Amino acid sequence: MTAIYHALIGPLIKQARRLAAGDGPRASGGIGLALGGGFARGFAHVGVFQVLEEEQIPIACIAGTSVGSILGAAYASGVPLPRIAAVCRGIRFRDFSRWRISRLGLASNDRISELVRRCFDARTFEELLIPTAVLATDLGTGEPVVITRGELTPALRASCAFPGLFEPVQVDGRCLADGGLAAPVPTRAAAQMGPHCVVGVSVGFNNWNGEAPKNLFQVVSRAVSAAQKNGGVSWEAAADILLEPDVQTIDWDEFHRADEAIAAGADAARRALPRIRELLRMPASAQPEAIRPSTGATGWPEGQALR
Repeated sequence: MTAIYHALIGPLIKQARRLAAGDGPRASGGIGLALGGGFARGFAHVGVFQVLEEEQIPIACIAGTSVGSILGAAYASGVPLPRIAAVCRGIRFRDFSRWRISRLGLASNDRISELVRRCFDARTFEELLIPTAVLATDLGTGEPVVITRGELTPALRASCAFPGLFEPVQVDGRCLADGGLAAPVPTRAAAQMGPHCVVGVSVGFNNWNGEAPKNLFQVVSRAVSAAQKNGGVSWEAAADILLEPDVQTIDWDEFHRADEAIAAGADAARRALPRIRELLRMPASAQPEAIRPSTGATGWPEGQALR
């Protein structure tokens, strides 16, 4: 009976869900979400999804870097948000990685494979209900790599392979590492997928509080962020709206603070609703009064950061 389900009924259900989600020709009729990296801070993306879903804001496509790629792909695979939030609350470092010192890193993130198998409702990009791009960085060329086809697991592992901590991942003969090196918030990739507008969500790594780094991860992450900060952040130009949830007090490994990050993401998304509706030309009357900004301002310039 199980074999019959997978062969006949399963594909029909997946196709119905794709049509309901607006896949295919209707994919460009909504917003493109560009979700940045940030380990535990990235749980804020779940709050953004919650508000967009509650307010019936159509999502045309998703581009994700690092934790943004995992949460974006999970949502695009059809996993219900309460289930995604529950996994975020319970996940710990050991659930997606293991220490394995080598010439290329201190640990491996190969346990992401089990996370995908256990928690996702899809195994390939082609099975996703929303067009999705995963960003990684080619360590041979320094260029961003946009992955939109094939198996999800290698792409997600590569996008999350933070240098110095995790070993790089080989994908199609290329040595790939964290997408945040080349695309901290993958707004360009999202824009290239053809949505009506692009909403970037940046959760960042650093507070720049003047204190010295306390461990190897902070040394590497601050060095990368400093290079990006002083080299210009051209990715912002590709965003119509930039959300910056207030998660700066959450450290990269404080996974137990998932609810705080989710709430911060939801708050940032609610304050962006007027501008999102304006860009999508949705009627203002559809917006609940309870989430209107107290200033009543809706005319933020393109690329405006919402904190």
